[in-house]
Amino acid sequence: MASPLKISSVLLLFLLTLSARGQNYPFARDFIKGEIILKDSSRKAGLIKWFPAPEEKLVFRENENSRKQKYPPEDLLGFKVDTFRFVSIADFEVYGNDYALLGKISKIKHTFGELIDSGRFNIYFVLFSGYNALSGTMQSYPNYLFEKKSDSGYQYAAYPAGMRMKEKKYEMAKESLYVFFRDYPEIIEKIKSYKPEQDFSGIIKLVERLN
Repeated sequence: MASPLKISSVLLLFLLTLSARGQNYPFARDFIKGEIILKDSSRKAGLIKWFPAPEEKLVFRENENSRKQKYPPEDLLGFKVDTFRFVSIADFEVYGNDYALLGKISKIKHTFGELIDSGRFNIYFVLFSGYNALSGTMQSYPNYLFEKKSDSGYQYAAYPAGMRMKEKKYEMAKESLYVFFRDYPEIIEKIKSYKPEQDFSGIIKLVERLN
């Protein structure tokens, strides 16, 4: 009998529709025209298929008749499909299946994040997949991820998007954002007044203006 912790791509694809952004990823189901960006910054045009989950390999072929090549996120700088731009990001934490009940955040070693905006702060939309013990199913947990460069490397702060949990947990999740944006009181005030039932885009737009 297969372990319930194993990720079923079919099930995850269904659950992915819980995310307003994720359900619009055409490359999660079929090969779509796009380009990959290699580690040396060179680009290759072709057909791309990638299921949005950490550690999932991107499948690339130059045309319909060419052989498939698989790239883990760490082997690419990113990829582009239509209006979507994805960047390879590593070693950060998000809010996933262990947070709602246990208050524990989940570590991601490597994945592709959808780049929403870049500049002083890079803003990503990232999907994490995990087992929901209450429902007994796999579930997709969407996060907004903020990134900035510091003397010691990159710093990250995530915030859960659309997770079902008590508001107290959402308030706890704001703590990392307070530290991340400590030099920007206008953003902190906006975060403090934010409620889970509201649209997070107001905070995103405020950060975008700084970029």
